[in-house]
Amino acid sequence: MSHIETLEKEIRKYAADYITREASRMSLITITRCELSDDGKRAAMFISVLPEKAETIAMDFLKRHQDDIRHHIQKLSRIRQVPWLRFTVDRGEKNRQLVDELLREEDK
Repeated sequence: MSHIETLEKEIRKYAADYITREASRMSLITITRCELSDDGKRAAMFISVLPEKAETIAMDFLKRHQDDIRHHIQKLSRIRQVPWLRFTVDRGEKNRQLVDELLREEDK
């Protein structure tokens, strides 16, 4: 595993820890992947939300808590400079789920 992959994994782990503790139980927010920029100063955090109708509420929560999540990562990790976080819904994961659903319907 490369250094970048290790950093992405650690960022995802501690961000997920914060979300699990602080988010409401009305939805399930999952970080599907984390992608660091080439300079390591920014991280794109891709999420999925269940139920899907709670996506807007989840994104509002994540935007409000962006700095708190970053500080949580900084406090618990060994990362010297924690990147700025940007959360976005993982459209690729949504498309994969749709394909799975369509294939299941076709098998019936």
